[in-house]
Amino acid sequence: MRPYPLPELRPGEFYVEPVDPASISGQSLYCLEVDDPFDYFAFRAQSIVCTAKTPFQHVVIADTYNYGRALFIDGKIQSSYDDEALYHEMLVQPAMLIHPNPRNVLIVGGGEGATLREVLAHNQARSVTMVDIDQQAVDLCRQFLPSWSKGAYEDPRARVVYADGRKFIEETDDLFDVVIIDVVDMLADSPAFNLYTRQFYQQLRKRLRPEAIVMVQGLEFSFSDYKQHVALVRTLRTLFSEVHSARITVPSFLGSWGIIMASDWATPRNLSADGIDRLIEQRLGHDWIDHLNGEFLIASYAHCKETRYLLAQPGPILEDGVLYVPPPDAEDIDPTRAKLPALDPP
Repeated sequence: MRPYPLPELRPGEFYVEPVDPASISGQSLYCLEVDDPFDYFAFRAQSIVCTAKTPFQHVVIADTYNYGRALFIDGKIQSSYDDEALYHEMLVQPAMLIHPNPRNVLIVGGGEGATLREVLAHNQARSVTMVDIDQQAVDLCRQFLPSWSKGAYEDPRARVVYADGRKFIEETDDLFDVVIIDVVDMLADSPAFNLYTRQFYQQLRKRLRPEAIVMVQGLEFSFSDYKQHVALVRTLRTLFSEVHSARITVPSFLGSWGIIMASDWATPRNLSADGIDRLIEQRLGHDWIDHLNGEFLIASYAHCKETRYLLAQPGPILEDGVLYVPPPDAEDIDPTRAKLPALDPP
């Protein structure tokens, strides 16, 4: 029916006709994203795969029209089939590629199994410990989101511990080369907040080898939604000499998302696109990565003038037992002061 030829597909791909909205009849089913205090977003779903109230959170897995199967926790989307690879590659692969020998890796959170999958793709990884507080949620993901983990839970290098991540780090004697913090947003009334504070990262530093790299799920991040991300950056800067923000656009997240790299040596300024591409080829081959390449990785750490200004601002850090109070907004008192042209003629 199309008046043009379709391009040849890559190996393993096949064409699927998109759903015609006019073909959808009957009652509409939506998963409502209510995290924003002012705006609600609705994901239209074909069906609800499962729903459960665990001791820690409310879990919903649904088949959505726009993003495929998706995981929602406490009313907030966590990942979807169509774009989870982008998020998980950018969270995991920069550290795993840059580190000279990432043998021992710790994942805090990551219950879908995709973070574990991306780490275990490296044969340099000798042992990978994943600590998640919610075994029931992990079991649901293993059952209903198998393509996220791709057998990672059965890999003999993987050890899964069901415990509070903060308590685990305080009690373990293990040392790690790479640590990935992949937990839900820093809700003030949940155990997750204790995984964002200065005291948590003080404890974590004791479990790091000298060349260790820490990657952190960095919350929403744009020049219009930045305060929590920047507070987390400031917190990490009290303990690490190199702290760098990446920003990616994950379609199902409905906005720009932040990822933070923290260490005492690793900086995107010292990376080259060709060098990253060579590391990908050497460590992962041609076929593993869907999105990340050297040029994209480096570009993700570059920011506009306004964002760089906001990242440099002083302000609150995240502390145990201290309510995080975001700073007030800054408004331009005289937006008409700009005149054309920007400079007078010479």
